[in-house]
Amino acid sequence: MYILGHVGLTLAAARALDRDADLRWAAFLAVAPDLLDKPVARLAPSLVNHSTRAFGHTLLASAAVFLALLLWKRRPKPALLLWGCYAGHFVLDAMWTGHNPPILLWPLLGGFPPPTRGQFFSGVMLWNVLGEAAGLALLVRLFRQRGSPGRLAKRA
Repeated sequence: MYILGHVGLTLAAARALDRDADLRWAAFLAVAPDLLDKPVARLAPSLVNHSTRAFGHTLLASAAVFLALLLWKRRPKPALLLWGCYAGHFVLDAMWTGHNPPILLWPLLGGFPPPTRGQFFSGVMLWNVLGEAAGLALLVRLFRQRGSPGRLAKRA
């Protein structure tokens, strides 16, 4: 899934769970695995076997993010909500399917597998297109409700 799907679906879920959540952090954490892995794939492709899903898409990274959020927030409920935004990325990327389990469970199952090619017209592409459309629709709805992107922060 791409950015609109990740952000739109995650913000809708976060807002449904906590109407006062600071959605800026939710949006950042929704794309954080890609913000880590895409540059690594460009700058050091041999490190991750040319895959754009690597360290940020692992349960190890997810555990580290959860621990960091607990230390930062000092309360389990907001930390759990924000961690759900990070972990939700794995759900939207279907990390339990295809060649993704070795990535998700890295380093337990060895190194990162090479990326798969030729899936443009497959079910993966349909999943991405539907996710982007749903994400865009949810973002439009959210901005209409909140008034402006600057009002994504928790209200005082």
